[in-house]
Amino acid sequence: MSVDLARRHALTINIVITFPAVPCAVLSIDVLDISGTAENDASYAHHMHIHKMRLDAAGKQIGRVEYHTPQSQQIMDTGAEQLVSVNIQEAMQHLVDMEDEADHQEGCHVYGSMDVKRVAGRLHMSIHQNMVFQMLPQLLGSHHIPKVLNMSHSIKHLSFGPFFPGQLNPLDGYVRTVAKEPTSFKYFLKVVPTEYYNRLGHVTETHQYSVTEYTQPLEPGYAPALDIHYDLSPIVMTINERPPSLLHFVVRLCAVVGGAFAITRMTDRWVDWFVRLVTKSK
Repeated sequence: MSVDLARRHALTINIVITFPAVPCAVLSIDVLDISGTAENDASYAHHMHIHKMRLDAAGKQIGRVEYHTPQSQQIMDTGAEQLVSVNIQEAMQHLVDMEDEADHQEGCHVYGSMDVKRVAGRLHMSIHQNMVFQMLPQLLGSHHIPKVLNMSHSIKHLSFGPFFPGQLNPLDGYVRTVAKEPTSFKYFLKVVPTEYYNRLGHVTETHQYSVTEYTQPLEPGYAPALDIHYDLSPIVMTINERPPSLLHFVVRLCAVVGGAFAITRMTDRWVDWFVRLVTKSK
């Protein structure tokens, strides 16, 4: 282990999560960090490669075509501030999808990856609020924004960076179910940069992490959420599986042979001394 002094590439987050009670159209996926990044699956986020598969009430996949969230928002950074451009037509289509999937009590299977900045941040999964309807409620007409309060989820896989042999991801296989009152879930991850050298000397730059879980009952007026907070450690771990060089092997072999020879000579001297002592006493 050593202090991480390298300027590394962006951090890749890999996820496979199932929400049995949150429809794909309703589920919002946001990436937020302390540098000011604010992207979600409805805002032309080019660094998010997320796929959504619709599930029926029994948890079975509906068709083979993934659900594409209508891109109703576009965030424009002017340098001094960020402006949000809203596509009303896409927003209305999104609202219709949300109503239809919620009425059929659908779920959602989410998988894919996203590239984020190497700073402390948060992966926020909640309910699409559709700010355009908050600013212009008259656009709703006879429609309504579904209220989904059950954030039960199954984390099948969550990792940072590529896989390496022997890697363990603490959240893989995690299942959390909301029993009675609506609950928000928070996971706090400490991400450790890792360099893995295989037997051929090839290096894989990846990450490991530790996790702390926290849950809290949902306060009135708030939407339920699954928050994954991550922060990077300044320490890099190096795992080396390369076999030692021939010279290193010869040095170790000489050390073992020399040690065995020294112990043998010492034992011989003690035995000889003991024999002489017994002989003189007779």
